[in-house]
Amino acid sequence: MTYGYGYGGELRSPERGYRLEEIAGRPGEIEAAGERYSRLGWRMDWTAEELEKLAASTKYKAEGLDAIRESAGELAAELRKLAIRYNGTGPVLVTYAEALRDAQQTGVDPHVEPIRTAHQRAQEAEAELRAAQSAQNDLDTTWIWEDEPTQADRTAAASDVRDAQGTLTTAEGSLSELWVSFESGYSAWDSAYEDAVTGVRDACDASGVNDTWWEDLLDGLAAVATIVGTIAVIAALIVTGPLAGILLAIAAVASIIALAAHLTMMIAGSKRVSMTDIVFDLIGVLPFVGALGKGVLAGRGFFASLRGAAGLGGASRTTLQAGRNAVFADVRSISGAGGSFGGQANRLIRASGVADDFLAGVRGSWASSTWNAIRHGGTRLDGQALLMSQRMTTAWPGGRIGQASQAWLQGVDSAGSVLQVTNVWNLGYGGYQSAQEFGVPLPDIPDFVPNPFGGR
Repeated sequence: MTYGYGYGGELRSPERGYRLEEIAGRPGEIEAAGERYSRLGWRMDWTAEELEKLAASTKYKAEGLDAIRESAGELAAELRKLAIRYNGTGPVLVTYAEALRDAQQTGVDPHVEPIRTAHQRAQEAEAELRAAQSAQNDLDTTWIWEDEPTQADRTAAASDVRDAQGTLTTAEGSLSELWVSFESGYSAWDSAYEDAVTGVRDACDASGVNDTWWEDLLDGLAAVATIVGTIAVIAALIVTGPLAGILLAIAAVASIIALAAHLTMMIAGSKRVSMTDIVFDLIGVLPFVGALGKGVLAGRGFFASLRGAAGLGGASRTTLQAGRNAVFADVRSISGAGGSFGGQANRLIRASGVADDFLAGVRGSWASSTWNAIRHGGTRLDGQALLMSQRMTTAWPGGRIGQASQAWLQGVDSAGSVLQVTNVWNLGYGGYQSAQEFGVPLPDIPDFVPNPFGGR
C-alpha cells in the first residue's frame, strides 16, 4: 500500500514519513524581517566605521576627547559584533521566506487536501475489493438449502473482482503520485528550514554576542534545584528527626522550581529545553501532587495535606517506639497472640526483651529500610517504620499478629506500586542529572516527546 496511518491517526508519507500538514508561517513577514535586519546590519557597519575613525583620530588632544575616543572605540567593537549577527541573519531569513512561500503555494500545501481525498478513495476501493472477493469466495460454499451457482454467477463475480481491483490500482496510483509531489516539496522546505536554523545559529555564534541571560538564569536555576533536591533526598536517608522532614520538603520545593523554570523557558521559545525535560520534571512532582491529593480526599484538610506531601508528617522515633510498645502489649497478652510465651508471669518477663529485639532488628536492617524509604519517598525513619510493618505481618515473633500491632499498622502509610516506581526513577534521574552538572561525561537522554509550544 502507498498509504497508512501514523501516530494518533495522522497521515504520513509512505517513503520518508513526513506528516501530512500545511506548513505554518508568514513568508511576507519573515522576508520583511530579513530585509530589515540586513539594513540594520549595514547601518551598524557604517556607524562602527565612523566611530573607529573617531577613535583613531589624534588631531585634537584633550583629556575629555581621549575619554570620548576610548568610548567610541568600545562602542564600535560592539556594533561590529551586532552587525555580524544582523548581516548574517538577514539573508538567511529572506532565503527561507522564499522557500516557505514555494512550499505554501506549490510544493506542500496544495497537495494536503487532495491526498486526504485520494487516501479516502483508496480505502473505499480496498473495501470494495474485499467485498467482491468475499462474494466470489462465497460461491464455493453452498448450503443444502441454496442452489448451486451457475457459470454466469461465477463469471459475474470474477468480473466484479477485476473491476474492483482496477479501481483500487487506479486509486493507489493517483495517491502515490500525490505523495511523490508532496514529499518532494516537503523535503525542499525541510532542507530550507534546517539551513535557516543553522544559518541563524552560525550568525549568532560568529557575532560573539550573548543576549540569552534569562536562559542562563533559568537553566542554572533548574540545574541547582535538581542538585539540591537530589542531595536533600539522599541526606534524608541518613539523618533522623525533624531535619529529615525538612530535607524532604526542600526536595519537593526544588522539584517544583525545576519544573517552573523549564516550563518558562519552553513557553518563551528556548531551544535549550525539550518536552522530554518537562515530562521528567512532571514525574518529579508526581509524588508530591499524589500525596497532596490523597490527603485532601481523605479529609485531612489542604494545609495538613500539604505538610504531609512535603514530607513534614512522616514517621518519627515516637512512631517506632509505639510499634515496639504494640509488640510488647501483644506478646504479654494471650488475646494479642502472646500465648505461645507461656503463662502471664512468663509472658510479662519475656515481652520486653522480645519487643526490644524486634525493634533492634528493624533498626539494624539498614539496607532494607533504606530501600523502603527510597521506594516510598520517605525519610530513614519512614523506611524503618515500613520495614517494621512488613515484619509484623510476615515475621511476627509470637505466631499470628496481635491486636495492638494491627492497630499500629493502620497509621503507617505506604505508596502504591506506581508511586514506588516513580520515586525510584526520580532519585536515579536526579542523580544522573547531578552527575552531568558536575562534569561526569554521561550521554544525554534523547528527546522523544514533541513540543506543543512550537517547532515543527
